[in-house]
Amino acid sequence: MKRILLITAILFMALTNGQAQVLNKDNTKQIGQAVKDGIKDVRDAIVQDTKPTGEHEQWDIYAVPKIGLNLSNLPGIDGKVKIGLIGGVYMEMFLTKNIAIDVETQYSHQGSSGVHRTLITTEASGITTTREYGPYDFKLDYLNTNYIVRWYPWRDLPWSFTTGLHTSYIISAKAKLKGGKEHNLKDHIYKGDVAIPLGVSYEWSQWQIEARYNIYFRKVAGDAIVQDTKPTGEHEQWDIYAAPKLGLNLSNLPRHYNTGLQD
Repeated sequence: MKRILLITAILFMALTNGQAQVLNKDNTKQIGQAVKDGIKDVRDAIVQDTKPTGEHEQWDIYAVPKIGLNLSNLPGIDGKVKIGLIGGVYMEMFLTKNIAIDVETQYSHQGSSGVHRTLITTEASGITTTREYGPYDFKLDYLNTNYIVRWYPWRDLPWSFTTGLHTSYIISAKAKLKGGKEHNLKDHIYKGDVAIPLGVSYEWSQWQIEARYNIYFRKVAGDAIVQDTKPTGEHEQWDIYAAPKLGLNLSNLPRHYNTGLQD
């Protein structure tokens, strides 16, 4: 991660000088020296550990992988909580010393287990028949993009609170009957979804531990699915993350990168 950040920062600063210049014999030495200076300055700017007191500086930037557990359910179909994996990357930038914005991209495995469905049918003769199916295991895979505002209210405590906008796109949706066939539900599930996340996190050494609950506004699907399965219940989802925080502190970069390679 450090190596990727280092290379990215050097290339970015080399390509965004104040004046575009053509490589020639006159400025080759200047370019070489600028790259050497850039390597040293970027190394100095790499944040080796997060401040355990919750202190940050304006324009601190963190590019962070994150992985965790997803505790999800579909309450409307009387299932059990399903434990899945969630993982991805996010970038955090501090607008002030205690307010940051995050953009996250994640893969999330959700669903519900132990689902029994009751199907009631009425024949032309008026006879009502009740049949129970199950248990089903619902597996829903999503690609999520989150836009988060993070608030650090105390400079002497490493706690933060989050909210924002959670968007998701369905990748795969299946329901498998125990000992039976598997149904593909993707064409019946809403392709996208939106939720409001509410979370709290704690920073410890180089790690950030976070728990987040997503509040959804509509059901997973609006129609009956595969005759005897009907996952029309709302989402219920907790995310628990662990993320190592390594980042680039732009406030520590020297000013000469703003003027380019000038005499």
